[in-house]
Formats: sequence, C-alpha cells, structure tokens
Amino acid sequence: MNVKFSKDELAMVYQYAAATKQETLAGLREIVPVIRDRQAREIVESTIRKLDAIPEPECRRFIADTRQRFIQKRDNSIRRRLAEAKAQTREKTPHSKRKEPDRERS
Repeated sequence: MNVKFSKDELAMVYQYAAATKQETLAGLREIVPVIRDRQAREIVESTIRKLDAIPEPECRRFIADTRQRFIQKRDNSIRRRLAEAKAQTREKTPHSKRKEPDRERS
C-alpha cells in the first residue's frame, strides 16, 4: 500500500472503522455534511479519498490493523497510567511499621 495517512486521518479510520471498506466509507461520508470546521472536513474528505483508493481486501485489513493499533495504544496508556498512579501512591503512603503479634507470657 503506497497511500500515506496522517495521524488525523488514521484517527478518522479508527473512529469510523467498520467491518468493510464500504461501511467505513459510508460512516465517514455521512458526517461530511454536518462538519462545520473547514480543517476537520478536509481531513475527513482526504481520509475518504485515500481509503477509496485502496482495493477492498487490502483496505479491510488496513482498517482492522489501524483499529487494533489504536486499541493497543489506548490499553498501554491505561496500563502505564495505572502503574504510575500506584507508584505515586506507594511514595506518598508512609510505610507503617509492622506490629508484632501480641504474645502471651507464661
């Protein structure tokens, strides 16, 4: 595939990813008339043109791969933020001394 997509175009592919090329394109075409921002409309229209230029089997794989990459990136971001939050919590929480269990004296 020789078609290059910008980050914004890839985000559009991810947001409107469907099972087939035609369903994805239909979703993107549906929003064009309601987009008021000129730059956003240009991004969507460019995404449509680029996807339209890719043959169906390859396009379907591209859409699925793009969706999967975004999901992985999102999941990794969530895991990283959780790990950072846990580390911060550990740093802020003073380590309490463990109490020895009371032993009866005989």
